Amino acid sequence: MASRSTSPTEIPVETDAPAIDSHNHDSDPKDIGEKKKRVKKAPQPVVREAGKSLFPVSRVQKIIKADKDIPIIAKEATFLISLATEEFIKRLCEAAHRSAERNSRQTIQHKDLATIVRKDDEFLFLEEIIPWTITDGPAVKRKPKQPGADNSGDTGLTLLDQFVSKKAAPIVEDGLEEDIMMNDDGTMTVG
Repeated sequence: MASRSTSPTEIPVETDAPAIDSHNHDSDPKDIGEKKKRVKKAPQPVVREAGKSLFPVSRVQKIIKADKDIPIIAKEATFLISLATEEFIKRLCEAAHRSAERNSRQTIQHKDLATIVRKDDEFLFLEEIIPWTITDGPAVKRKPKQPGADNSGDTGLTLLDQFVSKKAAPIVEDGLEEDIMMNDDGTMTVG
């Protein structure tokens, strides 16, 4: 008996033969079409051509040039950095997929990534980047205010507008007091 691999590209796909309905033997073409849409196809593996990377070379070069400490870099080094990034993302995703499979899930969630970051030494450097808990939840939609609703204390300005339009407190430096004004465009003037 051959051992089964758990990689996502080797998952057997169900056939798209329509199921037989025991109550109604008249098959509707719409039903057959809908069942074909529901059948998921196995993901096709991404094949990289020899000597090329899956990432755009220009984008990798822009990221490298953003580092001021590296004045110039060879094309071969850019290619190797791109390949190393591909391998890193592959390993991170495979580890997160194994974590999701341990919890009987096919979808990778944030908690899977957070778990492997804390348990695998290979990904420990990501501990500050991928927090254990998500602090910002999804935004809650607010209902629009009714025009006749009580707006006591509401001046129509947002908190930022109120902050920007207020006069800044005087700054005391070396015993001198000066008024600093915040302009609408974000600049400050002494007046």
